[in-house]
Amino acid sequence: MSETVVLVDYGSGNLHSAAKACERAVAQAGLAACVLVSNDPAMVAAADRVILPGVGAFADCLAGLAAIDGMTDALAQAALARARPFLGICVGMQLMASRSSEHG
Repeated sequence: MSETVVLVDYGSGNLHSAAKACERAVAQAGLAACVLVSNDPAMVAAADRVILPGVGAFADCLAGLAAIDGMTDALAQAALARARPFLGICVGMQLMASRSSEHG
């Protein structure tokens, strides 16, 4: 059975590089996983693993994430309620906090 790894596309981050790195890691490990890039909250909530990349200022990234209706709830559902493996890259990890001292 193939697992789904979803990289969240919210307009910020190095999606191409992160997706290629994940695909390479999956292939080298001989795993059966599908790596997808998506801005669909339903896909994020249902994912077996979630990666939230991020580049830039916290407030800008938070605004991009909040602009996608249902995305913050989907992340909470996947990472917290369902306890799915979650990787936040740079600002992506900071976005899981309730606040930041960096520009918002």
